[in-house]
Amino acid sequence: MPSSTPLKSSTLFFILLNLTLLVLSQGTQFITGPCTSDADCASSCCGFNSGKCAGPVVAQERDGGCGFGNAQPNDDAARALTGGQPMATSPATMAAAAAATNNAVPPAKSAGTAAQGTSAPINSNLAGSANVGNGAGKQFITGQCLSDADCASGCCGFNTGLCAGAVIAQTRDGGCGFGDTQPNDDAAQALTGGGDSTASAASSASTTTTSGAGAGADSGGDDTGSNGNTATTTQSTAGAIDSGIPGSANVGTGSGKQFITGQCFSDADCASGCCGFNSGKCAGAIIAQTRDGGCGFGDAQPNDTAAQALTGSARMRTRKRDVVGGRGGRVGVREFMA
Repeated sequence: MPSSTPLKSSTLFFILLNLTLLVLSQGTQFITGPCTSDADCASSCCGFNSGKCAGPVVAQERDGGCGFGNAQPNDDAARALTGGQPMATSPATMAAAAAATNNAVPPAKSAGTAAQGTSAPINSNLAGSANVGNGAGKQFITGQCLSDADCASGCCGFNTGLCAGAVIAQTRDGGCGFGDTQPNDDAAQALTGGGDSTASAASSASTTTTSGAGAGADSGGDDTGSNGNTATTTQSTAGAIDSGIPGSANVGTGSGKQFITGQCFSDADCASGCCGFNSGKCAGAIIAQTRDGGCGFGDAQPNDTAAQALTGSARMRTRKRDVVGGRGGRVGVREFMA
């Protein structure tokens, strides 16, 4: 009997040691930051195909799941976020059942976990959890949301339950309006001046053709008409400035004032330093590498110049805050618009 006491002590010590290591290994890397495993990330999800921290739900469709560095992807963090539901039934498939409750009154406190479970529970471990479900419009892009009203962008991805850019959500997230019975493009229409966001490219081409024809008609003559057609071709290749959408004054100036999702002709037009290579719209420098084919619209080859500058700047700011904060005063850095 006395010999069992040291054994018990050793067992307890081993358990405590493992718990300590578990706590110390909790990730601090921000979304879009490089990672080597899920444990590196504050979201507990390192994109399986990208090697970058990602929102655990959106990673299932965009990054091939979580679990970079493992033999197989996983949806562990996504299940934790959706209350243990498999991705086939998480949160979008529950949106219709929750719509009446969401549109009528806030979930009753007495309903507790059951009430939250019908519209996806709030994960208090994720950054921005204080912005979920209050309709204050303060949640950042990729942050959890229960309705469009939670998001600063005015768009809660219909399929993901994560705040998203209003225009890109129409093709990537099934639209906006998580929690409603049908998706919407309200925020996208507001951003594009009330036009159909999916028809913006066609609208630009139509405007260009009209302008070219007008130039030929005003000049007159067969040779002049030919010159008018040449101008039309050149504009169609480079892209015409659509004066009917917000931010048109920032297009082609190279002044770096254009907002994300705004039209651009080069990286120099964008405040983010990145004009999507495939889209011709200003984009976050890091997300553009996987979503838009890189930056550098109008160039022969895409680039990642702004992304490299952004990740280098984040490291510099972290080190600077370490110095300012002093011992034990480190402040975590998160990039929410990348």
